[in-house]
Amino acid sequence: MSRWIALSDQPDPPGMPEAGALVRGLLMAEIQMPLAGAGVLLDLRDRIGGEEVALSLFHDLGSGISLLHRQGARLVRHVLPGPLPQKVGMARLAFGWDAGPGGWFLEMELAGQKVMARGNGAMPLPMATLQALCAGGAGVLRHPAVLWYGVRQGAAMPEPLGWLGVATPVRTTRGVVMAGHLQPGDRVVTRDSGAVPLIGVTRLQVPGRGSLSPVRLRAPYFGRRGDMLVSPDQPVLVAGPEAEYLFGDEEVLVAARHLADGQMAVAESHRAVAVGVVLDLGQPEVIVADGCALATAGPLGTAPARRLLLDYEAKLLCSAMQRLQRRAV
Repeated sequence: MSRWIALSDQPDPPGMPEAGALVRGLLMAEIQMPLAGAGVLLDLRDRIGGEEVALSLFHDLGSGISLLHRQGARLVRHVLPGPLPQKVGMARLAFGWDAGPGGWFLEMELAGQKVMARGNGAMPLPMATLQALCAGGAGVLRHPAVLWYGVRQGAAMPEPLGWLGVATPVRTTRGVVMAGHLQPGDRVVTRDSGAVPLIGVTRLQVPGRGSLSPVRLRAPYFGRRGDMLVSPDQPVLVAGPEAEYLFGDEEVLVAARHLADGQMAVAESHRAVAVGVVLDLGQPEVIVADGCALATAGPLGTAPARRLLLDYEAKLLCSAMQRLQRRAV
């Protein structure tokens, strides 16, 4: 599981080595669009280890995106030619680099429209540079439209990831335990397989804004006694006549992001960094959390424990659930 090793607004990076350079990595940001004219998105200028360092990200709607990296006497410039997408929405910008034969790429995606450029000649990025960039402060200039940014090891784009907030009450054979207190070997109660031993618990620090804002599942719609915080990609089990009528299944899984209607569930973006827990039960399962059923993932490539609705399917189901809720009120 690839993790974020540095995140914006976080002086203490969650997993960055203290020294050395990142030969292969991914710098990713989300930006509120549209942007007007030309300007600087991110800019770091400092002296680190006795060398002049600069890492600057520029935008221009006509000419595109440019990333400038200076390390001592060497300067490289990576360009994503324009014109850039100009729709209203949240754009994902990614710079992936491999100082070896893999080269670099710059990619921007907005509302289904994607533009990309590739090239060679990327330099490794020193850990100290990345830490200074993400910590912010007087040496970093940041455009107000930049919602968040972070760095990952490896140049692969992040996959959807389900996680539970550390305070999520998970049912086990020794009673209800908060997800953040679970340990390998605990036997977690599942809907299909009874009590299953927990193989691993991974604690994560992840971006808490933009498309990755966590979702608060509100009581009593989901949890019986209290709200629960989950990742936007966390599959939630939804059962009822609406699911059976629309999809022929009594129970389906819906990513939490699609449940965030402002009433039953709410997307929260006030925190820069969120803390979550990923539970490994060795296979896909559905666990019980205060009456709410949440799916855990199995090994890579394993099908989920129930049918996971596609985006457009989830929107249909959620519209039906909202109509039912309005009638009840």
